[in-house]
Amino acid sequence: MRQHTVETADGGHLRVFSFGDGPGVVLVCGTNTVAPTYFRTARRLSKNLPVHVYDRRGRPGSSPQPHGYSMHTEVADLARVLDATDSNMVFGHSFGGAVALEAGLQLPVRRIAVYDAVPNIGGAVPTHFLPEFESAVQRGDVHRAVSILGKGISAKLSKSPLPDPAFQAVVQALAIATRKGRAWKGTVHSAVNELAFLDGNRPPAERYAGISVPVLVLYGSGSDEFYSVIAKALSAQLLHGRCTAVAGADHGALDRAPGGLISQLSDFFADGS
Repeated sequence: MRQHTVETADGGHLRVFSFGDGPGVVLVCGTNTVAPTYFRTARRLSKNLPVHVYDRRGRPGSSPQPHGYSMHTEVADLARVLDATDSNMVFGHSFGGAVALEAGLQLPVRRIAVYDAVPNIGGAVPTHFLPEFESAVQRGDVHRAVSILGKGISAKLSKSPLPDPAFQAVVQALAIATRKGRAWKGTVHSAVNELAFLDGNRPPAERYAGISVPVLVLYGSGSDEFYSVIAKALSAQLLHGRCTAVAGADHGALDRAPGGLISQLSDFFADGS
């Protein structure tokens, strides 16, 4: 793995981790996550072709989100990473999937894969908790913020039998014991803007009919239902789209890099290399 920096069009910078050198796949991370969350997936995919994963704006190692942050910011940043790595294939997870799909409408990419992508088609993504989440972030109460985010976005977590204090205690333990949890302090602020973007942008699925390149739309069979709703609505409009459930996988599957997910991604990108 090689760590390097890519300059953005507005004078900022992005931290990039390259598994292999030369043209390959750029991996776009989701909300409230950092690039190292995807290292296991990147390593396994890089057995077949180079993988470049970067920290989006608002994450440690990259510049803060600029004033007036928007999807334009994200696509412009992705374009810089694609150029710097001489790549033209993209894989996006969650909010990163929404970025990847937008890139399919604006950039000369050749193949796109997404997993549990959240272009907020028809308002399917839960965002009702945003004011409470933002308030906790502004107070600096990271554990409370992550608890609100987790229960707000996931119907499964919202049904947890644990009372809120116990649930927050679990979050606090994860923040100490896990790589993903230790990053939350540096990512919750960027999550506010990303969720606000989703809340204010609810495109019809038809918007993505303009993507002319092959798109692999994956969702976890164990993820919350709205991910599959979005995936199916999206793939129905894509000219060259294929929608598949990843058996036994949930929204956090990329941290574990299950074989079924890696094999589908490897086969898809190999067809484009």
